[in-house]
Amino acid sequence: MAQTSSGQEAESGRHLWAVESAIRVSEEADRVRQLVRASQRAAADSLHKSAVSQDRTARSYEDLAEHSGRPNDYLEHAARHREFAEEDRRMAGRLRQMADSD
Repeated sequence: MAQTSSGQEAESGRHLWAVESAIRVSEEADRVRQLVRASQRAAADSLHKSAVSQDRTARSYEDLAEHSGRPNDYLEHAARHREFAEEDRRMAGRLRQMADSD
């Protein structure tokens, strides 16, 4: 009977180890998810700042166009920077959405 009890204890020990291991893995996965979300939010903030900068650059080109003999050249640059700003905002929104999901 001692062997049966010992076998049950060994099986119980393996089961306990498996449960503890699963808990550790789950906790680590939660920690990694939190880090990923923080990174996504930081990237979204950075892209938002980039969009603001692109808008300022576009405004500068638009101002130059008003005072230039070649306004079309400057307006083309302004339009490209507006597109960059919109792309940055779109990507920032997607990152925020990903960070807030789950």
